[in-house]
Amino acid sequence: MLLQQLINGALASGIYALFAVGFTMIFGIMGVLNLAHADFAMVAAFTIIWAVSASSQPVLAVVLAVLMVAAVAVVLDLGIIRPSRRFQGQSQSDIELPLIGTIGAGMILQNIAALMFGNKAVVFSFQMREYMQWGGLYISKGLLLSAAVAVVLLVLLEVMVERTSFGRQIRAVAQNVNAARIMGINTNLVTLSTIVLTAMLAGIAGVLAGLSYGLVSPYMGGTYAIKGLVAMILGGVGSLRGAVLGSLVIGLTEALAVTYFGSQLRDSTVFLVLLAMLLLRPSGLFKSPGVG
Repeated sequence: MLLQQLINGALASGIYALFAVGFTMIFGIMGVLNLAHADFAMVAAFTIIWAVSASSQPVLAVVLAVLMVAAVAVVLDLGIIRPSRRFQGQSQSDIELPLIGTIGAGMILQNIAALMFGNKAVVFSFQMREYMQWGGLYISKGLLLSAAVAVVLLVLLEVMVERTSFGRQIRAVAQNVNAARIMGINTNLVTLSTIVLTAMLAGIAGVLAGLSYGLVSPYMGGTYAIKGLVAMILGGVGSLRGAVLGSLVIGLTEALAVTYFGSQLRDSTVFLVLLAMLLLRPSGLFKSPGVG
């Protein structure tokens, strides 16, 4: 039973990691805690549901989901995040204004989805809920696929940040935005591109969650937002590898909690681990001055 739960937790951590690295990149580059980030997962999932029901074309549904998530991310940055960042350096507005704005944006997205599809959970258009048996263990094919996709995307993201010109621009903006601007980097384009990129990662995570669990809801982003933020803090704010490791810690902690205490205490146990980390190592498992 313990090994079965640990495997489930490790596989589920792939979805958490896609949210956590998004929070890490946005906060590391812009100093903004984007609480609407996890709602991109819901936007992608419901766009696919709507597109499949309207056209019965899976490929078209995926393309529309990508375009919808990108469009919402652009509106969020240009309409809320960027205007609120003009007040940087004035009291506590660096954090408060974008935080309040993204909370409101998330609520708007949730209510739009609830009006269109209802408040209840909806069956996702594609499902992979079968299990494969390996020895005496049962492994979810959906979670296995989700973990594999997450690993590939996270490796590509690491390569992009560390090895490409755009990645160097991201790290430059994360370390000192004014110096990056003096060096000729278009900081607005870098931040906008980062918002769109992380939104797409969250959208993919939402699709994988629907594929693995079979249900999505207008409020699904709340749960993943909490776990993504906890993973970011556990791993160390600004560290991509830390966010991934923090997600794995959350997945395994949930597995141990379900095994020994029952599913009712699963989320509480995660916060106990976070509290212990804040007491013993406030900087997290990895400490990074920016994104890397």
